[in-house]
Amino acid sequence: MPSRLLTASKQIVELVVAQPLVNVNRGAMSVLAAIVGHPSHRNSQPGATGFQRLKPAVESQPQFLPSLVEKMTSADHALCANSLQLINALMRDAIANDADFEWPRFIKQLQELGVIKSVYGLMQSSAVQDLAHPLLEFQSLTKVLLRKWREEKVDLEKPDHRRAIRGLNAASNPDQPGIDPKGSKKHNPAKWRRLGFDTESPAWEFESTGFLGLMDLTDFVYKNEDGFQKLLLEQSAEPAEQRCPVARASLAVTSILYEHFEVDKPDDTDSHRHTSHESRTHFDRAFKPLLLHWSRLHTSGLNVFIRLWKVSGAQSDDFEKIEELVRILIEQIVGQAPRTKDIKDTEEELAEFEIQRLRELQMELLELTYEDAWGHHLRYAYPLCQP
Repeated sequence: MPSRLLTASKQIVELVVAQPLVNVNRGAMSVLAAIVGHPSHRNSQPGATGFQRLKPAVESQPQFLPSLVEKMTSADHALCANSLQLINALMRDAIANDADFEWPRFIKQLQELGVIKSVYGLMQSSAVQDLAHPLLEFQSLTKVLLRKWREEKVDLEKPDHRRAIRGLNAASNPDQPGIDPKGSKKHNPAKWRRLGFDTESPAWEFESTGFLGLMDLTDFVYKNEDGFQKLLLEQSAEPAEQRCPVARASLAVTSILYEHFEVDKPDDTDSHRHTSHESRTHFDRAFKPLLLHWSRLHTSGLNVFIRLWKVSGAQSDDFEKIEELVRILIEQIVGQAPRTKDIKDTEEELAEFEIQRLRELQMELLELTYEDAWGHHLRYAYPLCQP
């Protein structure tokens, strides 16, 4: 029985890759999604999940995944939907059931094929109404991934974690003249603190952000290595209390984004609720295309943190104040962004927002907070003040 299922799966996978007819493609992808999501031959392969059952067939056709992602750009909305539903089914099953932890490789492969760019484009397009269900499911799966990465503790016993931590130090160019005040190439007793960690044992400082925080910081450093080295060199010339703690700021931005997008809040039920006939505005608000550009938002947020630190002449004790300003800015620009707003425009707004306007916004929010608080207290205290 297992060989029959494998043969049938391979034939269907071949259809998806080679068959140009839209109707055939739709049917083939629906069958594969059913095999992955609701495998009906569990007794024939005990312990095998839908993803594992389909894997040999997928591996026999290297063009299968590229073909799936390509079909998401089709003018036929039903074909787009079926393709995305199959991708969602593969992702969900792999994340939930892949005991060998091969799912990160699978997710990375999808990312490299451009699945995020394709989904982002569909979320911003006029096709969003027809594709609402699979798009919102992909959005939900993005949150599942973020939660999974955050829940994974940074552990230096794991080779990829150890590699990432060591890479941060290497990318900072620790032997660069001027960083070590003595010009020595000996072990620097503050090698991690100069990157902006609180201690010389960085692993435990990812307690609140998990592996997600390490991924975000690593991404920021690797994509702008020269800028990172220049920043550290600038900061080394400042008195210790005036240096912006880059690593700590990075972890703060990760937490701000995590809270902003309510990643801990499951939204599976929302994917059904929002596809009903509601107002267009309410419907549009269900989609968070900027969530898909998590890494770019983190980089922008961290650059804002560093800019605010420098402009305001902040010191160590001001960290929470700068953190609060970044939180307000994220709420203002990312939170108020319409569905169709481009990530590049969002990045530019974050980079150019005037600090004076940000302070005014903070004061407005403070006033509202005090009004709410005093209103609450006065409501109960007033009778006690009567003669």
